[in-house]
Amino acid sequence: MNLRKTCPDIPDDWKGSITDACRILGDGKPISDKTLRKRLGSINPVRGTNGRLQITGRQVKLIWRIL
Repeated sequence: MNLRKTCPDIPDDWKGSITDACRILGDGKPISDKTLRKRLGSINPVRGTNGRLQITGRQVKLIWRIL
């Protein structure tokens, strides 16, 4: 797993999909969405208007600290 060495520089109110979050957390290569979904156990993502899970920038930074 190639994780970024520095905390992602995104706003706390940013919203994106799990795929976007995997791209942000990965260093050149996205991390696996399976890894991210394992770590989402304690974090509650919200459902967007299209019914898909959305993660906020604050949650992405929290996941980065956990990993």
